[in-house]
Amino acid sequence: MKQLTGREKRMVALTGGALVLFVLVQFVVFPLFDQHARLQKRLVTREKAVREMRLMQEQFRKLHQQSGAMAKQLEQREQGFSLFAFLEHNADESEVKEHIAYMKSSETQGGELLTQSRVEMKLQAVTLEQLLNFLDKSEAPHNLVGISKCTIQENTKEEGRLDATLVMIGVDQTSATAPR
Repeated sequence: MKQLTGREKRMVALTGGALVLFVLVQFVVFPLFDQHARLQKRLVTREKAVREMRLMQEQFRKLHQQSGAMAKQLEQREQGFSLFAFLEHNADESEVKEHIAYMKSSETQGGELLTQSRVEMKLQAVTLEQLLNFLDKSEAPHNLVGISKCTIQENTKEEGRLDATLVMIGVDQTSATAPR
C-alpha cells in the first residue's frame, strides 16, 4: 500500500467503499425491503381471511337465527302433523279429493335434526278455482309446507278442466329431536 500513489490509494479506497456499499445494499437493505414486502402480502392475506371469517360468522349467525325460527315453528305446529294427512284434509276442503288420481309419499333425511317429507299427487279434471283454492290452503309457510314442483295441463276429456301434478314438501323434526 505504501508503493501506491495518492491517486491509486483514492481509487482503492473508492473501490473498497463501493464494495462495502454493494455488500451493505445487497445483504442488508434488499432483504429488509423483501421482508417488508412479504409482511405486507401476509398482512393483506390475513386481513382478507379476517374479512371472510367475519362474513362467515355473520352467515352462521343468520342461519342460527333461521334454524331457531324454524324450530319454533315446528314446536308451534300441531302435535303429530303429517304432510300426507294435511294435504288430504285440504283436498277435502277444496273439493278436489274425488279428483285425486294418486298420492305418493316419501321421506328423506335432511340432516341430523330435520327430515323432509315429499308427497307427489296427481289431480285430474279439476277447475282452475278448485286448484287455486287447494294450492292456497296447502302452501303453508307457517307449517313449513311448500310446493316443490307443479305441472298443469288441460284435461283432454273435459273442456275447461285441468290436470295437475304436484310435488309438495314439508319439513319435520327427526324422531330423535322431536319434543316428547
